[in-house]
Amino acid sequence: MLVPAALSAQSVATLSNVDINGNRVDDFSVATGKNGEKTELSESINGRLVPKEQTETRVLSETATEKVTESFDRKFNPTGQLISTERVLMTERKLPGGGSTTQATVYRSDVNGAMQEAERRTIETRPQGPGTTASDVTIARSSANGGFEKVEEHKIVKSAEPNRTREEETVYLKSTNGDFVEKRRTVAESQKSGDKTEATVANYEADYTGRMALLNSENSTTIVSKDGKEVVERNIYGPNALGVARTGEDGQHIREQQIIVRTPGADGSVKETVSVRRPTLADATHLGAPTQIYETVCTGKCDPAKP
Repeated sequence: MLVPAALSAQSVATLSNVDINGNRVDDFSVATGKNGEKTELSESINGRLVPKEQTETRVLSETATEKVTESFDRKFNPTGQLISTERVLMTERKLPGGGSTTQATVYRSDVNGAMQEAERRTIETRPQGPGTTASDVTIARSSANGGFEKVEEHKIVKSAEPNRTREEETVYLKSTNGDFVEKRRTVAESQKSGDKTEATVANYEADYTGRMALLNSENSTTIVSKDGKEVVERNIYGPNALGVARTGEDGQHIREQQIIVRTPGADGSVKETVSVRRPTLADATHLGAPTQIYETVCTGKCDPAKP
């Protein structure tokens, strides 16, 4: 059922690696259907094309103030046999004043294939002035006593201006004494000027003292030319020394530079190449020569923004 559906998809993206001789070797492909369902296909040990993962979302009902969706995420083993399924039933309701509430129930298959309720999520979103929203996310998971227990909270604040965006997400986890303490924080910002967009992401995590310390960060520059070609240069930074307890004084050294080039074709296809530069063993402070790690070619409806 999966492979014929994939063959009639609106787009097919094939990911290829480069072998030691410089030849392109197809790794796997992703087929996207007209309703947004995706099937990741790969070649099995006997040469057949089999699914690796399939995602599907459908709208069960929709009104002016409420939308109910159902999504599935199915994973398969190397021979194409289904090994796990996750089903998410989500209800989104619009509230007076521009806010919204979302309730999601997550079901996961057990060892016998039966679906069991595993997680409940609630998202409350409210406006906080022009272009700014705040969201409170609570996650409850099934406990040993058969009920559900709140184990995680997220606080998210988003702001958007015509050429600038900012999003800060703070994650609180339940401690052994029952309190919720801050464990992770992510701050993402972007600014657009003409054909160039600059973005930064900083990830913080509680260190051995319980204080929030910078874990890793990245900055990127995206330039889109008039012919639609897009070039992204992304620099990824990490702690000064791997395997050493972090402190507030830790430095950040570059770990990797990614160069992503997306080139549209006249036939509607899109080719994406990804190359990386990493520090050499001889000098951890300087990047080596770029190495292409894979190439993706998408055919069909590759740009969802275009009709």
